[in-house]
Amino acid sequence: MPATPSVTGRTRLSGVVLLAVSLMMLSGCARLFPKPQYDQTNPKRLHHIGSDLNGAYDPYSRQHEANFKSVERFNAERSKTKINEMEKSRVAMEDVGNRALYAEYQALLDDIEADMLSWARKREKCGGHVVKVLLFFHGGLNHPANNDKRLERRLAEIQLDGFYPLYVSWRSGAFVSFWDRFTAVRNGGIATGPVAPVRGTIYTLSDALSGLAKAPETGWDVAANSLAAADARQRGMDRDRSDYLPSDALYWPASDPYSFLDQTRYRAGQVLPGVVRLVTTPVVQGLGTPAWSMMLRRTKHLTTMEADVLGYNESYCGEDCAVEGNGVVAVLARRLDALNQRLPAGMTMEITLVGHSMGAIVANELVSLYPQLPYKTIVHMGAADSNRNWIDKTYPWLKAHADDPGVAFYNLTLHPTSEEREVNGFFLIPNGSLLVWLDDMLTQPDHMLDRRSGRWTNARHLLPFYEDAGNAYLKVFPANDDSVPQNHGDFGKFRYWREDFYWGREQERAG
Repeated sequence: MPATPSVTGRTRLSGVVLLAVSLMMLSGCARLFPKPQYDQTNPKRLHHIGSDLNGAYDPYSRQHEANFKSVERFNAERSKTKINEMEKSRVAMEDVGNRALYAEYQALLDDIEADMLSWARKREKCGGHVVKVLLFFHGGLNHPANNDKRLERRLAEIQLDGFYPLYVSWRSGAFVSFWDRFTAVRNGGIATGPVAPVRGTIYTLSDALSGLAKAPETGWDVAANSLAAADARQRGMDRDRSDYLPSDALYWPASDPYSFLDQTRYRAGQVLPGVVRLVTTPVVQGLGTPAWSMMLRRTKHLTTMEADVLGYNESYCGEDCAVEGNGVVAVLARRLDALNQRLPAGMTMEITLVGHSMGAIVANELVSLYPQLPYKTIVHMGAADSNRNWIDKTYPWLKAHADDPGVAFYNLTLHPTSEEREVNGFFLIPNGSLLVWLDDMLTQPDHMLDRRSGRWTNARHLLPFYEDAGNAYLKVFPANDDSVPQNHGDFGKFRYWREDFYWGREQERAG
């Protein structure tokens, strides 16, 4: 039967969309989302460290591009067929490129160290003798450009407050995570080859069907969260606040109730868009779950690369590679440790460690792997890690430093109603923050301790641990107050290195 004009039009539109997506995939979306580009005179060059998809160094300079080729080299070396001369030449070229990449990272760390010491000596003349390092890890669904903007806006005042900031970026976007799932990563390892797109199509179909099969469960959970948030005015804004106060480990300022107009507007957003969410919720669950797994994989690469595990990273950092991992964060940690050991007499180092969302996963891992670093203040903002990981990795370190009055941990959470009310996509996709999505859609917690530690609903169960440690604290930001974070992505808009934000009253407006 001949195609109708409407069908033909839809077909053409689908073809255009497919072509655009294909071109974006082939280009690696690098042109659509360019990385920061620094020259030697740009001050941000010494405060922004990049990582590629493998956990190797990604230079943010105008002269160089990252090109870490360890996976291909490993596959070539382990091939059952004999490597021909052309392949040997390619592997040799990759070795040279990888070594140059690692050498460039070391050169950047040399420059950072020299600049940090010079900055510290200037401060020492003004009475300062502590090198205060601010180490910041961003969250998921971020691009290096986001850290570039944070530095553009805050670098001068961070340094004016006496901190030397180091921001670490990695690719945690939705597209690159889905692309890994589609083309390469299979059951935790790399699987490449000519049939990768075929496998990717099968996996994507499976993901979509999985989301459809779980639609009744996820739809129920999402609807329950939306109804709970819509009913906040009747139930009381701070309904369980009094049950946990007073506690020296908890700071929860009271919230003003939402107005009748605001509540009516929010409820209206549950009606017609709610029908659309019947369709979008299975899609978010089906495709978002494996994408989250890929994002987790990236955070693990920051300390221990796949190359470290498989034992072929000699092409990157030579025969003397450290056994504890050679991701950019691990290499940075060892350099900070070495610098701390050789500081001039009378000078000490303190690290303020800040992790937002997935960045808290990296922060927990760093404290566990490198407990000897001189952490003083550890701040988690909307942490996407689990209660269990915090107990296993950071809590023992805090207990071991309970006698040091300068050491403290702060867990910052949104108000539970703010968490539930967060609107995504103009009400067309499930409401709730990323942490709500993770607990209710994108993960399958086996235990209360496996839920996100950055939600009040879960973090309240850590209060006994905080009180036991004596140096750990939980802050819940009030709802319906634009002077403090109201959405999961808001934390980075504030001066998160200042005590009046992570513990005292925050008087500034987001900006």
